[in-house]
Amino acid sequence: MSVVIITGCFQYFQERKSGIIMDSFKDMLPTTALVIRDGEKQQVRAEDLVVGDIIEVRGGDRIPADIRIISACGFKVNHYINSLL
Repeated sequence: MSVVIITGCFQYFQERKSGIIMDSFKDMLPTTALVIRDGEKQQVRAEDLVVGDIIEVRGGDRIPADIRIISACGFKVNHYINSLL
């Protein structure tokens, strides 16, 4: 009986810890992106990005989505975030 209680407590704390980690991933994602649409730069929410948007990325920016790089100068990637997922 005590094994069941200990296992249940252990599972509860693991689930709680997983929830906290998943919430911290939300803080890693940018909420807005600088997009060039119709020749004009606009700030849009990351959720509103669509296929074909041109995103301007500057040093230190987090990438808001999967993107294709069309032009870069001195571009470096931090793989640390990929190792967390």
